[in-house]
Parts: sequence; structure tokens; C-alpha cells
Amino acid sequence: MDILFFVVMGLIVLVFGIYPMARFLYQDVYPYLKDSFTHSEVLQSGIAVNADIIAAHQTSAWSGSKPIYRITFKFKTREQVEVQASLNHTLNFSDIERFKPGNGTTIKYDPANPQRIALYDRPLFL
Repeated sequence: MDILFFVVMGLIVLVFGIYPMARFLYQDVYPYLKDSFTHSEVLQSGIAVNADIIAAHQTSAWSGSKPIYRITFKFKTREQVEVQASLNHTLNFSDIERFKPGNGTTIKYDPANPQRIALYDRPLFL
């Protein structure tokens, strides 16, 4: 076998095998895992507030049989600072109507970094 054959085969494996897998891990898996850890931390220690949904867009990713949506919220912190923050969340087809722009829901935010939010989705009684 010629060395050129092995070089060409190595390049083919690199281009069609390793690069797409690395891109998939970096663009889809890593952000999903990062959001999951952030979500659980904020749910435990965050401050609950009412938020307005200002945007909801379906991403190209799916989790099981549910589409993943990028939802953007607008809310006020305890200090009355208005913040816009987004998160990725899986939605059932029946939940898509509830999370349309213009609707409201309850979220929790990290007081140290209000951009870190988690969907609380329970009624907030003040």
C-alpha cells in the first residue's frame, strides 16, 4: 500500500468523521448540558419573579420527541432593574401555545447574575 492512500484515508476520516462529531458536541451537546446545570442551580437558590415572554423560537434540536425552544423573557429584579434573558427549554406540543410571546410565566433568576434564569412555571403569590 502506498503512503498516499493512508494520507488520503486519514483526511477523509478527519473531514467526514471527526470534524462533524466535534461540531455536534460543541454546538448541541455542550450548551444543552451547560443549561441543565445552570437550570438546577438557579432553581435551588434563585429568586422567583413574574416574567413576560417576548420571543420564542424553535431551534433545530429535539430532545426525545419534543422540540427545543429558545425562549426570551423580560422581568424586573428586586432592585427594579429590567432584564432580558433567554433559555432553551423542551416544550410539548400542547405547551407551545402557553409560551408564545405576550404571555407571562414565573421564572427564577440568580441574584448575582440575572442573566442566569430557570423556568419555574408555578404561580407566584405575593
